[in-house]
Amino acid sequence: MKTLLYISLFSCISSAVIAQVRSGDETADFKLKAGTIFTSNVSGLNSELPFWLHANRDGTIDQSSANALLYVDGSSYLYKGRDFSVETGGRFISRYSDDSAINFNELYVHATAYSFKLSAGRFIDPLASKEDELSTGSFMISRNATPIPKVAFYTDGFTGVPGTQGIIRYNALFAHGWFEDDRYVQSPYLHQKYFYLSIKYAFFDAVGGIVHNVQWAGESQNPNVGQLPSGWDTFSTVVFARGSKNEDAPGGEQTNAVGNSVAAYDFSLGLFFKDFDMRAYRLFYLEDKVSTRFRSPWDGVWGLTIKPKNIPLVKNFLWEHINTKRQDSFDFEPYGTSRYYNNFIYRTGWTYNRRVIGNPLLLSDGADGSDDYPVYNNIIIGHHFGISGSLLADINFTIKYTFTRNYGVFEEQIITQYHYSECSDIPDTICADLRPLEEVKKINHSFILEVSSTIPNNESIKYGVSLTSDFGELYGDRLGLMVNLEWEIQDLKLRIKD
Repeated sequence: MKTLLYISLFSCISSAVIAQVRSGDETADFKLKAGTIFTSNVSGLNSELPFWLHANRDGTIDQSSANALLYVDGSSYLYKGRDFSVETGGRFISRYSDDSAINFNELYVHATAYSFKLSAGRFIDPLASKEDELSTGSFMISRNATPIPKVAFYTDGFTGVPGTQGIIRYNALFAHGWFEDDRYVQSPYLHQKYFYLSIKYAFFDAVGGIVHNVQWAGESQNPNVGQLPSGWDTFSTVVFARGSKNEDAPGGEQTNAVGNSVAAYDFSLGLFFKDFDMRAYRLFYLEDKVSTRFRSPWDGVWGLTIKPKNIPLVKNFLWEHINTKRQDSFDFEPYGTSRYYNNFIYRTGWTYNRRVIGNPLLLSDGADGSDDYPVYNNIIIGHHFGISGSLLADINFTIKYTFTRNYGVFEEQIITQYHYSECSDIPDTICADLRPLEEVKKINHSFILEVSSTIPNNESIKYGVSLTSDFGELYGDRLGLMVNLEWEIQDLKLRIKD
């Protein structure tokens, strides 16, 4: 089905372009930009990059070495009317690094009708596009990994509920996608949905919603598991987060829910004043059904953004607090027993093309097809600050600073493990002699300063320089540099005469 999606995508793009070229009239507008990026650790071309040089860059940067990257990014409206439009686009990259690559990082078709949108292909996820540019990244789908190919039907932003004069609005998505083959469970599917409600009136905007992602189906390399249940019957259990009725399904998928779920309760409150706008948000991360009952109420993200209106130097300020410490553990258990982003059946976990799909502060070692859990650091407490603004009219800057206390995974806290009955009567709990958290804690500081501008008298040519650093016990001490140059062509019109 994934192959059929790409064939259909190429056919749709090519046929639409040919139809417009043959019309002998002016086609829709094109946008095109091309650029080059060079990144390196200053200690050597073969050294790993500092965190903020590779994190949240859509999987385009190889973190293991220096990168020399060329890209071409284009989009076009194949048809653009008042109530209906069709847009296609993509991003082609050629990267020279320790893990060189040539591919389409994006390739998509968007069809928009009134307030609804149907998208197919590989594209920046609509959930991720709502993330603030200064954020560490969504716990669901961030900008850290290459976009997952999928078909999605969703509202084009928040849409007013009829009869409420725009005071009550909703935002929803329903999607089906395909993970890659090179995984412990090969070629699983992605199910994704969310639903948000907003009450926006006068000076405030209150938003609440639930997000649900599931990895399901596929074929496990474990011979005792083999082919996992798929088909329409299984799909319905995935959608409603129910246990499988298939006797061939693993025991956990029968008693709990089908697949590997990554979900959240998501709330925010925006306040709009004369001199600034602000928004406070709170995401409760949900790993399983126990999480939905707020077993770990402190896990997730707290955040605050402030956008001044009359301060030219500062456009945006952000603070985030990230906590994944409890993970549904009982008081007598080690922290982190829910294995955030890892999964017992879907061993490759919440990763795609060897990168974490969600928040990049939870670290993966890049292992895909092995029996080992790839996310090796998922117990963290962090504070993150970001600020962006303009030094002059044509010089923009961004600063990010991230402080984290990292505790690895729960196994690192265990000295000796006992049978659960020696500590508790609750089945499937972990009873062990534990190390103090201070003995496994690793402190880290990550920093980036980005400065960008345009060539004088030519705003189509942009350039930028980024300086980054890591200090602490997690990565060691690193310094890094990024230089980029981009040429942008907007509203290019193609005219063909018969």
